[in-house]
Amino acid sequence: MRRTYFVVLLTVLALLLASCAAQPTPAPVSNQPATGPATAASSSSAVTTTAASGAMPSASAYVTPTNLSGKLTLAGSSALLPLMQFAAQNLQQANKDLQISVTAGGSGAGRQQVCAGQIDIGDSDVPLSDSEKTSLKCADAVQTPVAIQAFVAVASKQGPGSVTSLSQAQLQGIFSGQITNWKQVGGDDQVIVLINRLKGSGTRAQMANYLFKGDDTKFAAGQSEEDNSATVLQTVGQTPGAVSYLSVAYVDDTIVAFNIDNLQPTSDNIQSGKWPIGGPGYAITKGQPTALEQAFLSYVLNPTLQNSPEFAKLGFVPVAH
Repeated sequence: MRRTYFVVLLTVLALLLASCAAQPTPAPVSNQPATGPATAASSSSAVTTTAASGAMPSASAYVTPTNLSGKLTLAGSSALLPLMQFAAQNLQQANKDLQISVTAGGSGAGRQQVCAGQIDIGDSDVPLSDSEKTSLKCADAVQTPVAIQAFVAVASKQGPGSVTSLSQAQLQGIFSGQITNWKQVGGDDQVIVLINRLKGSGTRAQMANYLFKGDDTKFAAGQSEEDNSATVLQTVGQTPGAVSYLSVAYVDDTIVAFNIDNLQPTSDNIQSGKWPIGGPGYAITKGQPTALEQAFLSYVLNPTLQNSPEFAKLGFVPVAH
């Protein structure tokens, strides 16, 4: 009886072992992302924000190269900073061996530093002048338009009252110091506090072109001269009566941005040239771009990116349709 029991038990165990051996071995589970160009782009997720744009879009929305490596340094225009940060972040997310440093410092600094070989790409709201090409020994510079920029006069919410549009003559009076109180242009009884950009700023140059035919010495001294757009935004927003000028890319709901003779700085008006303050922003290299520099510029100029809602949300207009 006991022998029969053990025979049955051994038979059952044999059947169970055979069944287990017949089952396929499960594949190992990997926590590593799949490789390949498409996955590398789609696995990226941008999180940096700018003053005007909110969350950055993912690199997966664009044709992002994934075979890049090396280092790039960019500096210059603070007006172009949101766009260059946006492009650098997306490219780095898709290329783990790529390092891109992007800083501001002003258009003048960008032009000087790239011509001196201190950085790879200089960002500027205006092109190198003929005299700069000579004085900076930069006749071989390649200047690539990367976006159409627009600039607007901006003010603290305390002062303009219900005024939303100004004429060129009124703006000339404000920035030359002839108009000193907002009530002179229909606003509140509030002293105007002028906030300027430093000389050499591309934003200042663009405003001087519109107001004073390029003569930026006609700006009144004002309370201060700031070195970047982010500081201007903060200073104007926190100073009653303040007035200054900014790239559309930096305008947010903490300040007032003025129309000109009731014309709004819409994308259509900027692209068509109706909006009178602005023009191309430039990425400048000393000599022909290297392969890595060209890859960066090609990404910024990608038509899919340039015509995307995210590009418009950053405050820029495509250089071409």
